[in-house]
Amino acid sequence: MGASEFRLRSYLGFLNPDDSDQNLKPSNRFFRNFGICPHCEKKGGPFLLDRLNNEGPMISRSDGESFHLVLGDRPISFPAEKSSGRTGMMTAGFWYVKEQNKESGEMTASTETVVVILRKPPAAGVPLMKHLEKLADQLAEKLVKPEKLATLYEFEGNRLQRVS
Repeated sequence: MGASEFRLRSYLGFLNPDDSDQNLKPSNRFFRNFGICPHCEKKGGPFLLDRLNNEGPMISRSDGESFHLVLGDRPISFPAEKSSGRTGMMTAGFWYVKEQNKESGEMTASTETVVVILRKPPAAGVPLMKHLEKLADQLAEKLVKPEKLATLYEFEGNRLQRVS
């Protein structure tokens, strides 16, 4: 185990070489809420993620190989116009980078954005953070698949649905 892998494993909480992300439960098979991106570090790129907001936890996911996903900022009311009144909805914006094979066989990666409309989310605090954690897990599950994410989704309860 190299120094960078040791640092990453100690940061993520598993130093035993047998305790890799391969041995985690399927629902928890991703690196979660990191500031040091395992995907970027493995690719040799900049791997420290900057925080946009120091209020609250960083919600992030990665498989350590082909993608990372980061909540861009705190959720905002939706629609944002004050004249629309309180709707009980919010939006959350995520950024992600996903490695993809081109037809030529070379790997490409670009930063993409996905916006999720949260229908009836918890108002604030820990319940809202747990709701965003569930959402990040579901988006990460989609990123494991070959296709790109859609630009807009709706999330209600535990159901993530693409908006056409």
